[in-house]
Amino acid sequence: MVMRKFGLLLLLMMAGSVLAVPATEVSFFYSVGCSHCEKVVESGILENVSRIDGVEVKRYEVSSPVNRERYLGYVDKFGISGAGIPFVVIERDKEFSYLMGDSPVIEDLEHDVLNFRAFDAGNVDVVSRDLGLWVVLGAAAIDSVNPCAFGVLLFLMAVLLSMGSSKRAFRSGLIYTFSIFVVYLAAGFGIMRFAEDFLALENVKFFVGVVIFLGALIEFKDFFWEGKGFSLAIPKGTKPYLERFARKGTLFSLVVLGALVALVELPCTGGIYLAILSMIAGKGALGVVYLVLYNLVFVLPLVFISYAVYRGARVDAVNGWVQKNKRFMRLAAGIVMLGLAASLLGWV
Repeated sequence: MVMRKFGLLLLLMMAGSVLAVPATEVSFFYSVGCSHCEKVVESGILENVSRIDGVEVKRYEVSSPVNRERYLGYVDKFGISGAGIPFVVIERDKEFSYLMGDSPVIEDLEHDVLNFRAFDAGNVDVVSRDLGLWVVLGAAAIDSVNPCAFGVLLFLMAVLLSMGSSKRAFRSGLIYTFSIFVVYLAAGFGIMRFAEDFLALENVKFFVGVVIFLGALIEFKDFFWEGKGFSLAIPKGTKPYLERFARKGTLFSLVVLGALVALVELPCTGGIYLAILSMIAGKGALGVVYLVLYNLVFVLPLVFISYAVYRGARVDAVNGWVQKNKRFMRLAAGIVMLGLAASLLGWV
């Protein structure tokens, strides 16, 4: 009888040792209205894990500035590209690991708590980063072939050629292009800063995805019914001002012209740019590299056009090619925007 009781006590102790783990804190980051977060909550996994001895589960709603700062701190610590919610951090003895997305949290959280393995900073997913780079460069290449900036540049070159030498026109084209590059880069830094703070919120990411999707539909409309209804283009009311600066041809007027074009053409080219900025936000130094590379690729066609005109290409011939292929530029932009919108909205 004594031996039986001793055996039963031993079994209970063994069961308790299986369920008990060293002091562990599980931080669950979520957003109100996030359907993926709701799946995690409804699965009961958080309650199951909280019943394990030594485990404490804390919940952080990321619309709170303090909670969002905590969340972004973990994202930066783990070096995550394209972070999102639901997001769970497991902390034990000042070491950390994480899970992201509803399925990984629901399926793996209990296992990862019981069989804790600290995050290895050296184990970086190089393939996904390379893929991200190619997505950024490909999107920039499509975005760069846009008729908005081309039209102003060609008008500028035609005016300057009529007033002076091709060398002056080439130099002016480079100044105009550099001004666009600087303004776009500065705008990109600002948008990325916003995105790092707020894209963790599901409703903000959804809103950005919807905006990009609507932009894609407008681009498709312009491919099939060009000139009908609303289009993504430079506002007509700004064109007289742009022409005025183009005709002056001074250094100051060229810098102002490039800056103005960069600002007013955002409705024309900003869709792809906004989507890419949303996707590279949170990448830290890597995101900055992507941003600079994107803008370098974006202005390359303007450099090529300036050089081609300098080498003797006729402005009206280049403009004719642009007008002839404008519909297909719109189609390419629409396809890219549709893919980016699908990624932001979680369709793929």
